[in-house]
Amino acid sequence: MAFALVGLKAACSREPSDKKLRAQATSSEAQSRRAAEEQRQTALIQRLAAVDGLEHVLTRFVDSCVRPYKRSVFENRSSPYLMTCSMRAVAYFGVHDDMANVLRRIREAHIATWGPQDGEGRDLPQAAGTVTYALSYHRARGRAPDGSPMPAPTLEATGLRIDWDRTTTPVPHRVADPTPCPPPEFGLYQHCSTISETPKSLAAARAHYGTLLSFTLSGSSASSTDNYFTVPAGSDHPAIAARMRPLICSIRSRIGRRPSPPVTSPVDVCGQPAAGRP
Repeated sequence: MAFALVGLKAACSREPSDKKLRAQATSSEAQSRRAAEEQRQTALIQRLAAVDGLEHVLTRFVDSCVRPYKRSVFENRSSPYLMTCSMRAVAYFGVHDDMANVLRRIREAHIATWGPQDGEGRDLPQAAGTVTYALSYHRARGRAPDGSPMPAPTLEATGLRIDWDRTTTPVPHRVADPTPCPPPEFGLYQHCSTISETPKSLAAARAHYGTLLSFTLSGSSASSTDNYFTVPAGSDHPAIAARMRPLICSIRSRIGRRPSPPVTSPVDVCGQPAAGRP
């Protein structure tokens, strides 16, 4: 019995191969969720592109499936997943109007709830991440009443962030260029693409418009997770346990067990009373 249980534990502790996980990363279920996540992010980008005063320059999509970070032996918790798949997009826009006007139109577009709000749906006073604070920042030219620099303004919601160039404020800032695509061998699955409606580079767009705005999207707006598809740890174990069950039950029958319990009692995989249960 002990040898059988040890064998089951050893079998369950082995992680699936990269080949098996890649097959799940390209399965019909993963592809369906991948398409739904890309459609969701694209729809949000299109809603921002419809705001007057903005012109889309390019969008970078990075989609990858990886094994979770392996914790050291000194860390107690391990990841509940064998593989996680996530998608991140960064869309860049040229700003050809006063930034304050564009910020008001972004709020009126109702793309998301930007920053914390009160019970009546109003921005909390001076709360970072809100349109109200961003407007206050531009109105004060980035300086607090005592003359000190104000914290940088951004618009933030779950899984969403809007940032823009600020070259005339006390602390000049430029939105970051898109990071290079990961190498083809990165992770278990990866796809990186750039969508551009004009041949302009970001440098050319910045020279043309004067101000660039970036829109970063990751994860689901309805969830705190960044993963659109996961493979839970232990997902391969039921099949292994099913193959081991006849051997375990045979050994148990030879060493004997107490009589069968009433049907209302909890039972284990062999139909016997669950250990430690009434």
